[in-house]
Amino acid sequence: MTSNDLDWEFEELSTSGTFATFKSLGDSYTGRIERFSLDGGTDFDGNPVPLLVLATVDGTVKITGSQASLRRQMTDLATRLTVGHGCKVTYDSDYETKHGTKGKSFAVAVTPKPVAPIVPTYSDDEAPF
Repeated sequence: MTSNDLDWEFEELSTSGTFATFKSLGDSYTGRIERFSLDGGTDFDGNPVPLLVLATVDGTVKITGSQASLRRQMTDLATRLTVGHGCKVTYDSDYETKHGTKGKSFAVAVTPKPVAPIVPTYSDDEAPF
């Protein structure tokens, strides 16, 4: 028997997703937590940082805690960032860092109970297959 003789059905699993970008005040991502890890992401220098993966109506979004404020929030809320719960991450203000540069401040909100799975919707010309 060779591998060509096997008549198996496979489900394609996606590990991809779009990395979140927070360019303007008020930018936010809302979705169902698919994965969270305190050290699953990396910052710009390759250091481990928290990684939050959300299923949204637009598809999978990865949010890394590379910004100091976001890393602090994700670390403080680690026990509440549970797979299946809803989560919203918002860029809500700016502040001056100790180096005199602009830092971004974030608000992270989590639902108290799990939420229903989110299924992205696509128009016929956007369908992924």
